[in-house]
Amino acid sequence: MSTAPTETKDKSKADSTYYYFKSTPAHIAKNYVPQKIDSNGVMPEQTPRLPVVENTQGSAWNRMGTWEEKDYSKWARDRLKELLLEMECPVFSTGELKISDVVTAEGDATILYLRGKKRLGFELNLKAKWKGKVNDKEVSGHISIPSLDSDDWPDDIEIDFTAEKSDSPHLEARR
Repeated sequence: MSTAPTETKDKSKADSTYYYFKSTPAHIAKNYVPQKIDSNGVMPEQTPRLPVVENTQGSAWNRMGTWEEKDYSKWARDRLKELLLEMECPVFSTGELKISDVVTAEGDATILYLRGKKRLGFELNLKAKWKGKVNDKEVSGHISIPSLDSDDWPDDIEIDFTAEKSDSPHLEARR
């Protein structure tokens, strides 16, 4: 009965595929001897290196211009508020309108440096109040841009324009 454990041990070695592989012959192994790299980090002569392309945009650390993202969300929201408040609405024959207050400006805006090219990405939503005069009567309402997106810019922007009342001056202002 003492021979049974050794037979099991020998049998498990025979069942393993690892023991069937021979080691690399010495004359072939010479081709794969590790080589020491110089202290300045230069690769050996037989290994060609890719040329480093100087990135003129983005950070100094990203010389190859692979991927870099900078957040400009706060700046974009603040600037959009400024622009909306300064914006001159077209004067029409019966009156004029102006954006009086920006209620909300939310969302994200980034500048992407991808493969050495600058790309803009943004997704914002805006809500503002407007007021004005139509036929010498005060009118007011709300304007909403639920999805101001870089994918849709500038061709497909949805703008919701509502009036606070449904009388004729407010309906005229909505046109």
